Amino acid sequence: ARARAEAERQARALARARKPPAAEPDLPILIRRLTIADGTFAFSDFVIEPDFRAEIKAVRGTLAGVSNRPRQVAEVDLAGHVVDRFSPVTIRGRMNPFDYAEATDMQLVFRNIDLPVFNPYSGTYAGYAIARGKLTAELDYRVANAALAANHRVIIDSLEWGEATESQQKVGLPVRFATAILKDRNGVITLELPVSGTVDDPEFRLGPLVWKALGQFMGKLVTAPFRALGGLFADREDAQFVDFAPGSAALPEGAAETLAALGKALAERPALRLDIPASPALDADAAALAERALDAALMAGGRRAEAGMAFADLPVERQHDRLRALYARRMPGKPAFPEEEGDREARRKARVAQMRSELVPGFRPDAAALRALGEARAQAVRAAVLAEPGVDPARVFLDGNDPFRAQGDRVRMELRLR
Repeated sequence: ARARAEAERQARALARARKPPAAEPDLPILIRRLTIADGTFAFSDFVIEPDFRAEIKAVRGTLAGVSNRPRQVAEVDLAGHVVDRFSPVTIRGRMNPFDYAEATDMQLVFRNIDLPVFNPYSGTYAGYAIARGKLTAELDYRVANAALAANHRVIIDSLEWGEATESQQKVGLPVRFATAILKDRNGVITLELPVSGTVDDPEFRLGPLVWKALGQFMGKLVTAPFRALGGLFADREDAQFVDFAPGSAALPEGAAETLAALGKALAERPALRLDIPASPALDADAAALAERALDAALMAGGRRAEAGMAFADLPVERQHDRLRALYARRMPGKPAFPEEEGDREARRKARVAQMRSELVPGFRPDAAALRALGEARAQAVRAAVLAEPGVDPARVFLDGNDPFRAQGDRVRMELRLR
């Protein structure tokens, strides 16, 4: 809606800047009503190779109030078909047939058009031929003093791409991936493509403009595919990321809801696949796991009153005593404390920190434990996505080659669509 409003704003600005309308004609013409029966409209575009040619046949209807006087517009009400009566076309609106660039407000609706007819365009700009599919298009064109503001509402059913072409004008985007994002569970794609321009510009070509707009739209899809999934993540710039606490496979707060929404989006788009990183955990995870294992060893066999307490919650004297006992069991010799300063509590805290730092490397997890943590995270994410019953588990993959990344004090997993 914002893009269309901007296109109309530009059109109005261009209209204000153009020359005033022409003077009264020497020979005024007025045709109150023109009836058309069994007519044909032919359209050709020689800019692309091969040429695009199309016809609207069996055209019938009326043009009312046709005049060559300035600021006079005719009422248009026509119907026909492209191939046969099963692909109908309606053309309605208002325009000046003698100078369509002066004032035009037309709505054209095409239904049930076989997409392969557009192969000259798709081969040139998309880089692929169209194997099959159906098109319904609702086109709205407004022209004022040659300034165009147009919108194209396009519904594509069961689009299948064919062979790639060698076109040098193709948009250079993964159109198959973009198609998978756009298709709903019924194989239908719905697009809104606004276009603006100046129709009396010698370089103006509507077809390339429409394909350029489509290319820009698809470019946004493939660079931010999660935001394109039905608007589910419109308020989340980072919906593809899951940030774990170091050493933990527990989903962060809010992640379960976001992943459930992703599952719903996948259920609506059966051509998409989701890759979930399942690679070994990072050094930050190893450090957190080592600290956790050390704390568990320090609390083992503790007093009943200390059950359920964390090591950090113990008084510093008990922390010191437990560390000295564990140090004696696991380390050769006694800890060599440096010359100490401060009161008794400060000295004990310094000794606690030193003994922890010397003991913790012995509790560092091995490679198998880091792999297990990475896999546990991936499985937690997969379970949250598959909580949506409509998602086939065969479309969700665990990728052991896609690494986690440090993100501040968190470990980031980045999900990927394909």
